[in-house]
Amino acid sequence: MTERTSLTTVHFEQAVYGSFAFRDAGYAMLAQSPGCRAEWLADFRAACQKLGERPAGVADAPGLFAARLASGPWAVVGMSPQGCDDRGRPGALGFHALFLSPREYRRAGCDPFALAGALRSDWTAEVTTLPSGTWTVAGMEIVSGPPVDARAAPIVAALVKGRRVIVESPGPIDDLAREVWRSLPLRVRRRATVATWAFANGLRFDLVAVPRLVGVAVDDSYADPASCEPPNEPTSGATGGLPTSGTLLRVVVALGLLAVLTVAGLRLSRRASRPVDHAPPSRAVPFVPPAPIAADAPTHATFPGAPGEATPAERRRVAEVLEDLADRCGVTVPPGMAGDPAALMEALARDLRYRGPFLSDAERAGLAGEPGHDGTLALAWDALARRFAADRPLPDPDTLRAGSIRSQLGLLAWSFHVDTLSVGDPAGPRPSDTEVAQALAQALAVDVSLRPIALADRHPALASYQAFLAKLPRR
Repeated sequence: MTERTSLTTVHFEQAVYGSFAFRDAGYAMLAQSPGCRAEWLADFRAACQKLGERPAGVADAPGLFAARLASGPWAVVGMSPQGCDDRGRPGALGFHALFLSPREYRRAGCDPFALAGALRSDWTAEVTTLPSGTWTVAGMEIVSGPPVDARAAPIVAALVKGRRVIVESPGPIDDLAREVWRSLPLRVRRRATVATWAFANGLRFDLVAVPRLVGVAVDDSYADPASCEPPNEPTSGATGGLPTSGTLLRVVVALGLLAVLTVAGLRLSRRASRPVDHAPPSRAVPFVPPAPIAADAPTHATFPGAPGEATPAERRRVAEVLEDLADRCGVTVPPGMAGDPAALMEALARDLRYRGPFLSDAERAGLAGEPGHDGTLALAWDALARRFAADRPLPDPDTLRAGSIRSQLGLLAWSFHVDTLSVGDPAGPRPSDTEVAQALAQALAVDVSLRPIALADRHPALASYQAFLAKLPRR
């Protein structure tokens, strides 16, 4: 049972893309609200195209997906069959997107299913424009009672651990996905993406249902589908009251474990009277700082600004990007700092740090020769964790604020070891401050699998890396 305890009204822009029998335009934008930006529409169109084409023999069905667009907003999209296209071919689809700022999406509880009622599937030639919209969603929710779908619990467990899940299903999994979402902690929902029905996985959703797993691209960030299925073992009643082979196996294992514990207990009792010469070795790993930085710290002059930049509107957009990054990474922003880019940079540079143990040079050299993919993955974790080391502090607040927004962002990027962040090609168009902030946020996202690896038993720093990286947003 899910109990809603408050109501919140959120604001969104909207757009419709698809192929419709009433116009001769193929797949194209049908209508949009006045607040939609061109880059949102381009990202929305690309996201729809990455859902793939319906395979032969698979029936038309509606679906929903939610993903963070590279241009900034969250898109909650309803996919609906539209019958035949403008050339009489079956299988046409329409996509209705709600664009929410990260702040509005958080106010909606990071729950795309709470916004599903605002999505439409009926479109006509008379629809040429759409208004900016609002939708009232429930706030805090309390989930109680046993799961309706037995698959929900293992899927929730996988997502909480930072894994992704792909489900082969004969149809959309809206009910299952909704149950999973209501059981996820907010910290996971803030970053997680979902598609209740898709034919390809170009967007690398955290939870996605497809009609056939064969031919769908997945990587090792996805949990084994079998591990997300509930046990399907016959009960004793199904075999005439006799225990099943699985039950017998569990009994044998339990008896064997009891025997081992009994022997171990006898050995411990014999050793209890012996003097102890020294304590057992500890598994604690001391903090090992990364190698010192040889290059001198950059200054504001390293990242020159340009006339006309840092308008009030641009500063506000940069602050929104930084505030969203802080929220997604669990960095607390004190009241009054939300609209101040420099204050947000100081909070990120101070709190978004990895302060655990690092692999030694010898360990890294050994992992480089490790067979299989685990060694490569471990070294990728090490490189990412070192990006968040605390060895590159920002200048003092007065010095930081003396520069332009562009130079402040450059110093923040350097502080996080993002030395390759471009501030614009001198021979090409210069990116805006907001685009630079978005590029930095993208560079700080995790782009590798966080699946468990056995090497963590031999290298305890890897478990510390995994726990830290699991809290960060993912690409």
